[in-house]
Amino acid sequence: MNSKPNGYVLYEGPSAIDGSPIVVIATGFASKTDNRKTGDMIQTWVIRSDVSPSIAAKDGRDAAICGDCVHRFNPQTGKRACYVKVWQAPRSVYEAYGRGIYPRVTRTDDIAKLCEGRAIRFGSYGDPYAAPFWLWEAMARNAKAWTGYTHQWRKLGADWARYLMASADTLRDMMEAQARGWRTFRVTAAPFENVKGREVVCPASKEKGARTDCAACRACMGTSSKARASIQIAIH
Repeated sequence: MNSKPNGYVLYEGPSAIDGSPIVVIATGFASKTDNRKTGDMIQTWVIRSDVSPSIAAKDGRDAAICGDCVHRFNPQTGKRACYVKVWQAPRSVYEAYGRGIYPRVTRTDDIAKLCEGRAIRFGSYGDPYAAPFWLWEAMARNAKAWTGYTHQWRKLGADWARYLMASADTLRDMMEAQARGWRTFRVTAAPFENVKGREVVCPASKEKGARTDCAACRACMGTSSKARASIQIAIH
């Protein structure tokens, strides 16, 4: 039997967005994710430490980890556009955290060693900006690859742009973010709406035949990536 923990608590403290209590938990150390698009990546969950993600997503307390993301639950329409099903993996991680099964690894050198040689998904749920910059910097230090996205790019500088892609929901968002020095990840209503010369279609997307996965692609590593063009994908 493998006694290695599957997850670790990497940060507990206030959200950089609104000061509410949050926790960052990384999983996938003992068992691989079954997400074919991402491939074998460490998953990181940015969640509130005091309330289940499924409840927070309904009552608005998820603002602590999602900021003003347009895909959050809209009480006027009664709809939520985010693709993350909070009652599945995020809730399971939160409940496991509540049972105290995840060891704490919070020193930067230890975090860097823990993630050495691995591909990491920054913010499998939650915006990385909610947690301290030093955390993601430590995780990326010895990692072989990562992916990261933020809707909070208007508030952030070039240091964050090194690690994260600016999430763009419109063509205007894309143009503004790129003018600020960000590479962008734009979701469109239909496939192949990429702006030639500025964007390429995500090679891990369904429309491109899923010819690779995120762990191998390495295009969504912010400005640290060797890729220069930004990424476009159809909503899924």
